[in-house]
Amino acid sequence: MAAIAKAAASLAAIAYLDAKHGLASDIRLGRGASGGEIKHKIRSWRNKLSIYEYFDAQATKRPDAVAYVYLGKSFTWGEVAKDVHRIANYLLSRGFKAGDRVAIFMGNSVAIIEWYLACMCINVMPAFINNSLTDKSLVHCVTVARAKMLVYEPYLEGTVSEVQDELLGKTLESFLCYDDGITPADGDTEKAAIEVSKPLKNKIPFGPTELAKYSAKRIDDKYRKDVGESTTAALIYTSGTTGLPKAALCSHGRMGTASSVWPVFNNFSTNDRIYTPMPLYHSSALFLCISACLCSGSTVIIGRKFSARKYWDEVRKYDATVVQYIGEIARYLLAVPPSPLDKKHNVRMAYGNGMRPDVWEKFRERYGVRVISEFFASSEGNGALINYNTGPFGAGAVGRMGRVAGIVRPDFKIIRVDAITEDIYRDPKTGFCVECKPNEAGEFVMRIGTSSISKFQGYADNPDATKKKILNDALKKGDAWFRSGDLMTKDADGFFYFGDRMGDTFRWRSENVSTQEVANALGQVVGEANVYGVLVPAHDGRAGCAAIPADEASRIDWKTLAQAARKSLPKYAVPLFIRVVPAMEQTGTVKQQKVQLRNQGIEHDKCGSDRLFWLPPGADGYQPFLPEHYKSIAAGQVKL
Repeated sequence: MAAIAKAAASLAAIAYLDAKHGLASDIRLGRGASGGEIKHKIRSWRNKLSIYEYFDAQATKRPDAVAYVYLGKSFTWGEVAKDVHRIANYLLSRGFKAGDRVAIFMGNSVAIIEWYLACMCINVMPAFINNSLTDKSLVHCVTVARAKMLVYEPYLEGTVSEVQDELLGKTLESFLCYDDGITPADGDTEKAAIEVSKPLKNKIPFGPTELAKYSAKRIDDKYRKDVGESTTAALIYTSGTTGLPKAALCSHGRMGTASSVWPVFNNFSTNDRIYTPMPLYHSSALFLCISACLCSGSTVIIGRKFSARKYWDEVRKYDATVVQYIGEIARYLLAVPPSPLDKKHNVRMAYGNGMRPDVWEKFRERYGVRVISEFFASSEGNGALINYNTGPFGAGAVGRMGRVAGIVRPDFKIIRVDAITEDIYRDPKTGFCVECKPNEAGEFVMRIGTSSISKFQGYADNPDATKKKILNDALKKGDAWFRSGDLMTKDADGFFYFGDRMGDTFRWRSENVSTQEVANALGQVVGEANVYGVLVPAHDGRAGCAAIPADEASRIDWKTLAQAARKSLPKYAVPLFIRVVPAMEQTGTVKQQKVQLRNQGIEHDKCGSDRLFWLPPGADGYQPFLPEHYKSIAAGQVKL
């Protein structure tokens, strides 16, 4: 009995030390990082740094294993390889060479992955464009990519035709309409296809018949011989802090390392079937699902789009063992009426980013998913935080760095910012930044190093934006840190908690929204608009709100304003609220004051006598926003 009591006491002591210092968390973090980095170094030594090499290894060793499931159909690694090689040979026949760029404007499908891999195969750079973009945003993204060809799905032809004259004649030479023969003609999207107003010039129709004309033989290694650590693998767009979307340069080195680390950290294997309805044009799904599964050999079940009603039906139907999420998905799933089937599945883990603390344990309890693996990262960022969570302790955190990890890898810091301006604070005596104390909110920064994953490549053709993301001489002379633009706190146990976006970007429907882009769109109708994000009861993120001066408001046609916003902006960026203010307030450097407006939000008792308007679901124009409307939203009777 004494021996048993002694063993129990020892186990209790170990558990206490683990909880206090994060030993198990650090061991998992170290195993994932070192395991992934070793794999990456071997790839470098073999001169096989291209992301394509991961795919080629799976297709060679396991050609008959299922790589993807899409719209009920299974695709083996070997079948996908044939299509990838045919697309690559088509691009070669069109004169594409290493370094050329292709803009990919498509929704979720196996086809978008095949184009991604075909480009990797011959060292051509794909630029992944949000398939909800229209008008100026679309023109901007394609132009910044300097793409020679725009590949799009049939249902998007109307969107492309409207801006064709602004695209052709620069670097763009042709439009390729890619019909995979599987996806419904309307794209199966919530947004209806825009009617084709004028024929598309330089259009290349391309489908299964045309694809079959090209060789399916493996592409020679010579096309990838010059791929190095810093070679750009893809362009992924991010809203950033100001202006239109910026194209983040994502290297084979950083993507390859992340793709190696992630499966090791989360124990992905060839037995896993990972379900993702996340947009494949974004880094969360492209890097940490598609590319990671090229490394692990896991099967990916591709959801065309997210549907709360169909989510678990598809998970059960295709026998998923892992699911990918964003924060809003968890909340939407909890809003679906409970079902006896809620726990009838084989999911061992949910992973993703943005699950809010208030739904974390509710999601785990209702759906019986034991492990929630939350991460924090960005398309252009040079690092990531991870919280592999199995219980209430640490629930809601976006990452953890225990005592050991904090010493071994002190590359993540939270530094003090001015509470009003959100500018970096520097100690007047030393000139250096000041690290935040436990539970003190500040900006999260990551040290810029020389390794493949800690480098910051910046944005394509945008040196000014790149420079703004780098913080020099922060904690010592000569150092450099990547500015995340996110407010965080870190507690005494090493857990990092996300606070909010800083500056001129807010997050709504899991998308970063640029206030400047919204202001530009509204500028077609109003002379000036001060755009910011506001908290909305019972909703995640911040919805768009625009303050406009009273003299402008007296002349506005509210339907025209709504139409202009909807025409120029993606659905998630259309401001849902308008606040009429007596006059615009500016700083001494002629910058719009947003902090007070953002803090007051849409609560009538905080907005004084200012009038509020909103865009209710289904409305064709902005309407007065009254206290009873706010109460309906807070009560969950209205979903925005």
